[in-house]
Amino acid sequence: LFLSMAATAAAAAAKYTGKFALHPVLPGAAQAVVDACTGRLQPSWTGKAQELLGTWEKLAFCMPRYAEFMEKTSRKDLKRVHVFMNENAQAKLGEFYLCCALRLRPDDVEAVAQDSAELLRLANEVANNDVEPFFQECRDFVSGYDEELHRRLDDTTVWREVEDGLFWHHSFEVVAPKAYTALKQTLLPPEPAWPSRDDQDAVQVMLESCSAALSEGTPAMAKAEEIYSAFLEASAMPVKASIRAALIDHNILYGQVNYRGRHDVDQSE
Repeated sequence: LFLSMAATAAAAAAKYTGKFALHPVLPGAAQAVVDACTGRLQPSWTGKAQELLGTWEKLAFCMPRYAEFMEKTSRKDLKRVHVFMNENAQAKLGEFYLCCALRLRPDDVEAVAQDSAELLRLANEVANNDVEPFFQECRDFVSGYDEELHRRLDDTTVWREVEDGLFWHHSFEVVAPKAYTALKQTLLPPEPAWPSRDDQDAVQVMLESCSAALSEGTPAMAKAEEIYSAFLEASAMPVKASIRAALIDHNILYGQVNYRGRHDVDQSE
């Protein structure tokens, strides 16, 4: 199966000619790397991302109240984090935290719904133990966001519309250029020894050699896992961009949003 997928990628690439056409062994070898690594490695960030996005979904209803709080606030009002001379700002912030309590701890809110003092206490507890730690977790998650890497990864997605092997080849060149070059030197003979791009049988023989080299415990497999792992970790960039933009849009994180994703580029063209 692995070999047939690599061969399919090579055959598809061979159909394209011109300035940007690749020799079919390149997407074929890239596909072989993916086939060898799929199911063996998992990205480290997905669990945390799902947790953060799930909480954002709950709190989205409350964010207009946070915007109202910000409208009542000026820098000169700020003594320390969330302690203000401006009473209107304090009131709006309290409304925001109470809304968050309702979204995050509905049973607790219902239990004290008729006691204003307990509601105030609960709102303060949710602020300190739930909302502010959540915002900090979001800041920590997006701290490694790389806009340039995000843009370059988005640029590779056009190749997926052509053929998966081409997408993997260009993606690996973006996320792990040195390791990918080293792996190609291990898996493939010098380029002058490559068969004609139209010789599918010879290309398949070369890809058989690639697949054989990507076996458990080999240096080539270790390098392949390094490259595929780099891709999995880099694939967090669109999610980090989305959460970072939400933080900045709501004045929770200071910064500037220059790029939100390829959809923004497509809409501007």
